[in-house]
Amino acid sequence: MNHPHYTIDRLEPESSLGFLVKRCGVLMTRIAERRFAAEPISFTQWIVLANLTRFEHVSATTLSEETGYDMGALTRIVDGLEKDDLVRRERCKHDRRAVEITITPEGRRRLHGGKRVLVDLLNELAAPYTGRELETLIGLLQRMLRRLQESEAQSPAPVVSKAPQPGAAHRSGGAK
Repeated sequence: MNHPHYTIDRLEPESSLGFLVKRCGVLMTRIAERRFAAEPISFTQWIVLANLTRFEHVSATTLSEETGYDMGALTRIVDGLEKDDLVRRERCKHDRRAVEITITPEGRRRLHGGKRVLVDLLNELAAPYTGRELETLIGLLQRMLRRLQESEAQSPAPVVSKAPQPGAAHRSGGAK
């Protein structure tokens, strides 16, 4: 029988999958934002455009879930992209009440221009590893992603209660 890798006594950030993946993502984003400083779009905008190419039309809610940006931040990003004619908001064809976001031809051109910056960064980060090590790492991360997606699909949605929970005011920064 397999013993659990993590235990309460042995859990340390330096060996936690969640901590390591999150920390790598934060650092990669910070470095990418610096590299994109000379580009006409930011790395944050590039991420939104890249996600839009995965869908023909997408709701803001889905785009928020896919990018990890909250709705307020996403709205500001999309507003800027729309102002620069890189995305369009359009009424949904099968539900006129809904609005979907789509990338424009100019948005695709900017996305392609930013790809060069990202390719250079990723190749720089990959340089110390062999091709085989990179293939293994990518395969393991893809498996982790699938596992997380399966786990999310099996996890029940949180129940939102209107009644105050003990200690809730303290956690939210309210009165103590």
